[in-house]
Amino acid sequence: MPSRLTRAAVAAGLATVLLSGGGTTLAGWNDAEQRDLAAVSAGELSVEPLAAATVVLRPGTTQPLPAGTALVPGDVVRVTSTVRVAASGDLLTGRLALDTTALRGLGGATVTVTTPLPGAGPHRWTVTPEHDGARTTAVVELTVPAGLPQHMTLDAGALRWTLTQEMP
Repeated sequence: MPSRLTRAAVAAGLATVLLSGGGTTLAGWNDAEQRDLAAVSAGELSVEPLAAATVVLRPGTTQPLPAGTALVPGDVVRVTSTVRVAASGDLLTGRLALDTTALRGLGGATVTVTTPLPGAGPHRWTVTPEHDGARTTAVVELTVPAGLPQHMTLDAGALRWTLTQEMP
């Protein structure tokens, strides 16, 4: 009859085999499957400047004068800016805006905008992928006020176009 020591050694060996997972059905209780992920890409929303010009319109003259012309009261400074929008992506919507608040030093501004974009408020337009490549032109006219001191240099400021995505 095997001794206690032999029986303990056999029991320890059997326990090691059973607990080590060898010969068990562990693989039947776990499963794995690999799934390939679909490619995801972002759309595009941008505004690109195409052209800008500044001229002086003087009463009594038929041709515009260069931007560097010395101004006199009654002159009109005409700033023209053309941009193109890029818009691509599913369900993409953006808002193109023209900001004239940086214009200063001259009389009130008259703003005329030519665009195929649908209006969305004063100086704001809606942009969707169907408007990709659309051109928008703003013409801003500023009148030189009558009380302008002599030899004064005016910085009329700038027009600013912004294109911002709207979240659904």
